[in-house]
Amino acid sequence: MDLRNLLSISMDGPNVNWKFLEMMQDQQKDQFSKQLLVVGSCGLHTMHNAFKACFSAWSLEKVLSSMYRLFKDAPARREDYMTVNGLTTGADSNFPFKFCGHRWLENEPVLTRALEVWDRVIKYVEAVVAKKVSHPNNTSFDVLLNARKDKLIKAKFQFFLAVSMAVTPFLTKYQSDQPLLPFLVIDLKKLLKGLLRRFIKKEQLAIHDSAEKLVKIKVLDKDIHLHHSHVDVGFAADATLKVLSRNDTISSR
Repeated sequence: MDLRNLLSISMDGPNVNWKFLEMMQDQQKDQFSKQLLVVGSCGLHTMHNAFKACFSAWSLEKVLSSMYRLFKDAPARREDYMTVNGLTTGADSNFPFKFCGHRWLENEPVLTRALEVWDRVIKYVEAVVAKKVSHPNNTSFDVLLNARKDKLIKAKFQFFLAVSMAVTPFLTKYQSDQPLLPFLVIDLKKLLKGLLRRFIKKEQLAIHDSAEKLVKIKVLDKDIHLHHSHVDVGFAADATLKVLSRNDTISSR
């Protein structure tokens, strides 16, 4: 195939270039009696939005954003944070990163840093409650005040990070100008099967052995779910849950 005779229209966003695509299709049909193969809008945005739909129920974005905003452009608050935690330097390595609300799958560094500093942030929050340092009097602090009551917050962070790391290689590969469309279905099937394997019984995945069948699995049907003790939430989250369970902080379920 002569690559000079190929046409490709990309979409940087789910709602752009549709009119242009329609006009191009009409022109192709009139001149050549053929049209372009349409594979949908920006797949990257679809992936980010799907991931957001899964994790927004936990409101983790509010917690992560609040961690960043609480200390952003607040020198006195940052100093209190450093003092409470016995830190001798005010380097940015001691503070949370900014959460990206429109590219959820690009927040791996944010989650990694959040896990590193979470205990320090909570220690600062408790110091405020104990009136050892000044009260911030803002919404970000209130969010963190409530979040510290969530015994599963670290496990949620770790699960978020585990799923994100599983999907990121796919996104990285397909953010390219190379002609990768012939491999899209194969890679999507591999990715989807890997995610479903975390909580769907093996025999169900064996029955649904094609990409077309995989997307038709009724994931809300509890009869095809693994027992909760076998659900794969990632190594780090699983270790956290086991510690909490041994300490009778949470039930095994």
